[in-house]
Amino acid sequence: MLLEFSLTVFLMTVLAFQAAAREYIIGTDDKIQISFWQQPDLNTTVRVRHDGKISLPLLGEVEAAGLTPKELEEKVVKGISVYNKRISQTRVEVLEYNSRAVFVTGEVNRPGKFAFEFIPNLWEVLREAGGPTGRASLTEVSVIRGGEEAGRKISVNLAQVLEKGDFSELPELRPGDTVIVPAFPVEGTPAPAELMGRSVIFVFGQVARPGIYPVEEKSTLLQAIGLAGGPAPGADLKNVRVVMKQGVQSTVAKVNLDKYLHQGNPPDLLLHPGDTVVVPEKSGVWRKAWSVMTNVAAVTSSVIGIVYIVDRLKE
Repeated sequence: MLLEFSLTVFLMTVLAFQAAAREYIIGTDDKIQISFWQQPDLNTTVRVRHDGKISLPLLGEVEAAGLTPKELEEKVVKGISVYNKRISQTRVEVLEYNSRAVFVTGEVNRPGKFAFEFIPNLWEVLREAGGPTGRASLTEVSVIRGGEEAGRKISVNLAQVLEKGDFSELPELRPGDTVIVPAFPVEGTPAPAELMGRSVIFVFGQVARPGIYPVEEKSTLLQAIGLAGGPAPGADLKNVRVVMKQGVQSTVAKVNLDKYLHQGNPPDLLLHPGDTVVVPEKSGVWRKAWSVMTNVAAVTSSVIGIVYIVDRLKE
């Protein structure tokens, strides 16, 4: 019993420590709202200036940068209670996390500035920017550091990371970083303007036409690859990966599509808007053998396209 109690206390301590470690630190250019339920006329919305300070009624200049919202609450209450002892509580809410913003430019559908409470990985940032266009080259993505390392360039083979499904290989993005997605002309993919306002999926890797495609309700993995023109010569259908967003994180599912095509098992995977399909390339001896079988691969692509059409006709 004592052991169970000690274990429970330990776990609670660990969770509390993790929560504290992830608590947001207010920074310059953040927009915050300060509310006094005991005296609403003092409620105010301010932006943290570049000197780290904010201006509040009665208190005047208050240092805000470097504090958590809870610490700022305590500081404001302590200061304002000198003027009004009835005020014992306040609430600080961050409305805009501008101090943790990154910039995305190049071949994405919504280039611009994106602010986060906690900056996610590179792929999630690109999805926030509307995802890569059909002309994007994911093998040559650049991260230009801001802040103390301003100007330093990091080259990222995002396509390879997606194929492996190991996001730990991605460089951690920091406030002020700029992400550049270069162009690589790919014909036959839908133009970004045609997809605005529609639910989409991303299909990359060894397919005939990598790019972004509209997704319908109950669309499947097989249909997604069919939309992208089917697998290209050298595609490894036994190790297809589907990147799915779970909250602020991503999970990767590995699918043996080759087994499904031959046995109908396991069932074809249902996709959801925002999912990413990555068809990797065969490696080693298999890649060389596959290159001799170009015609067979072309036939396979046609078959998948036919299967997709048949599925649509059955609906």
